[in-house]
Amino acid sequence: MGLLDNLIGAFLKLTDPTPEYTGPRCLLERNSVGGCDKCQQVCPHEAINLQSFAVEVDEVKCTSCGLCTAVCPGVALEFPLGPIQEKLHRGRGQIRCSKAPGAGDEVHCLGQLTPGVLAEAASLYGTLTLAHGACESCKIGGPTVPERVRWAAEEAKRYFPELKVHLQQEALRGAEVGRREFFGAMFGGAKRSAAELVPNLPLPPSEPYEDKRGELPAELRLRRLAAYRAQAVLWPRIAVKEGCTLCPVCTNVCPTKAVERERDATGGDEYVLKLNVSACTGCGACVESCPPQVISLVEASRDELLNQPIELFRGIPPWYDF
Repeated sequence: MGLLDNLIGAFLKLTDPTPEYTGPRCLLERNSVGGCDKCQQVCPHEAINLQSFAVEVDEVKCTSCGLCTAVCPGVALEFPLGPIQEKLHRGRGQIRCSKAPGAGDEVHCLGQLTPGVLAEAASLYGTLTLAHGACESCKIGGPTVPERVRWAAEEAKRYFPELKVHLQQEALRGAEVGRREFFGAMFGGAKRSAAELVPNLPLPPSEPYEDKRGELPAELRLRRLAAYRAQAVLWPRIAVKEGCTLCPVCTNVCPTKAVERERDATGGDEYVLKLNVSACTGCGACVESCPPQVISLVEASRDELLNQPIELFRGIPPWYDF
């Protein structure tokens, strides 16, 4: 691929309105009992098709409102969160949508504000001020955006319970920005734009179905960072009761590879079920799919979240009796 092709591809990437889809983190592709259609239900433009047991986003209908990325239980749909996080930092917790009047940084639509982004910003600036335009007539996100932003804020309280959000339609005043901060932000934006246009070296061909569940997505990293700054958390995790057969169903359906089963390190016949709490989204896929129905959702302590994976269950699988 030549330089011109790379530049055209980079331009299309910048103007592509659809979120990135990571199939291995989708509950449909993981064959979770009950499946999931949250992204389709929340989309205001009927841009999401689930007929092939995977998420297909119509590039023509999609307006990049971001509502689907906030509700996805497995973080299978994502927009780059770094630029949004930076804008919230630059505005010291203030931001507006592209249709809202006022000053300060803007995001295309407030629907792009995920629980992790809100929690992380609140952990630094306290109350967040979010300004929106006339959502009732907006062709980007539509009238449900304020309600969905409030929902995202409630979810964000799991990771930073002290979070407070002021949602307004009035013009945003914007945070005062010093001269040094202004030129620093301008220079940083220029560097990012230039980096996008630099042609990448061709990557080796990947497997047809590459399991990316082990890579912690940016959303979960932001949630963990917010929880690290919090005094206490309401982070969801699972618990396993007696009756577990140590079958691999929970590990197979988990969209973020939070649950793992391994042979006991001592070399015996026991198997151990472990949970990386910071990778657990509380999606409930393992709860619904567990054959003996011994898994439930509970809340993790801050220590469980920030330390090593916790042991959920230990035992000898019943098939060893054969």
